[in-house]
Amino acid sequence: MYELSSSHPVILNPKKLRPGDYVKLRLWFPDEDTFSAIELAEVQWVKNEWIQIELLLVSSKDQSRLRQFVASEGNHPAASARTGQQIMIRA
Repeated sequence: MYELSSSHPVILNPKKLRPGDYVKLRLWFPDEDTFSAIELAEVQWVKNEWIQIELLLVSSKDQSRLRQFVASEGNHPAASARTGQQIMIRA
């Protein structure tokens, strides 16, 4: 993770994130060469290397990719990748 708000991007330890922080993410899925962009998300909580975020701004194409990935994992309902919903990621 990189902090891009300064003039010199630095690697950011996930523990420095706080609930209420806004983030922009690029997510790479296993066995894929391209990433999905989450243009805006709000940090809900951080615990060790896990971060729960609320999706605020995601293109419909990337929402579809997220839904497909979540459904293929079988752990969560496919609807959990919609804008306004929350997902957990491992940093």
